[in-house]
Parts: sequence; C-alpha cells; structure tokens
Amino acid sequence: MKMVPPELDEGIPLKKVKEFSLEELLGMAVKAEIGARKFYESLASRVDIPALKEKIEWLAGEEEKHEVLLRRMYSTMFPDKEIVFPSEHVGPELKPVARELQGVQDVIELIRWAMRAEEIAAEFYEEIEGMVGEEDRKRLMRYLSDMEKGHYYTLRAEYELLLDWEMYSQMMHVGP
Repeated sequence: MKMVPPELDEGIPLKKVKEFSLEELLGMAVKAEIGARKFYESLASRVDIPALKEKIEWLAGEEEKHEVLLRRMYSTMFPDKEIVFPSEHVGPELKPVARELQGVQDVIELIRWAMRAEEIAAEFYEEIEGMVGEEDRKRLMRYLSDMEKGHYYTLRAEYELLLDWEMYSQMMHVGP
C-alpha cells in the first residue's frame, strides 16, 4: 500500500454519510470544492507540460463553479445562516500542493489520488441526492455527481498519457 501524500486527507468513510445532517453535508461539500480548487491551482502552477497544465487549470475552474452552486443551494435551504464548515469530512479532501515536485512520478501519484477523490465526490453527491426531497435539488446533486465522474475520466486520460510518456522517456535514456 502506497503512502498517502500530504495533499490528501482521507477523511471519514462514505458509509457514515447518513450520520450527518444535510446542513453539515453541504458545508463539507463546499469545503471540499474549495480544497479541490486550491489543490488543482497549486498543482497547475507546478506542472511544466502545457496541455496537462491547461486541463488542471480547467478542473480548478470547474470546482469553483461547483462551490458557487453549492453555496446557492445552502443559502436557499438555510436562509440567513452562515455556512458552517465541519472539521470532519466524508471521503478524501484535497489540500494545496506546497512542495516541489520531483519529476513526472510525483505528478502521476498526485493525479492518481485526485482521481480517487473525484470518484468519492461523485458517490458523496449521489448520497446527498437521496437525502434531499425537492426534484431541483436532486437534479443539482445528480449534475454534480456526473461532473465529478467527468473529472475522474479527464484525470484518468491524463494519467494514462503520463504513464505512457514516462515509459517512453525512460526508454529514450536506455541503451549504449
């Protein structure tokens, strides 16, 4: 089992989602979107591959849009209340990359963990969908879940390209 990098806090297992109120879960969701945006922004600033940097910056922008949607939902469900960010969170929470990356292997590893976080975020929104009664709120949770699945597949495509690129670049350094 590989060590969890400092940019990821694994959090509480998804199966415990029902132990929290909808208000707490929305607070966790907003906090997770902020964390994901900061993670992607910091990762993009440390990546030298232009096409990958562009994709990661796009993901940061997507997470920011999700934060806005969730804040709007929170304010309609809990008017006149400030969002409370619980210290606990269900599933992984991404944190900014604060270290120098030592080559493509570090990038590959961080993308692998980000894929896992996106996968669990999709499941998290599916769980919340089952907890909200109004159809428009269910649709929003379904939309966010689908978007997170899309992020997973975007990252997976980049991950697979990086694996191929690493193998190719290593092969170029082998030989007489």
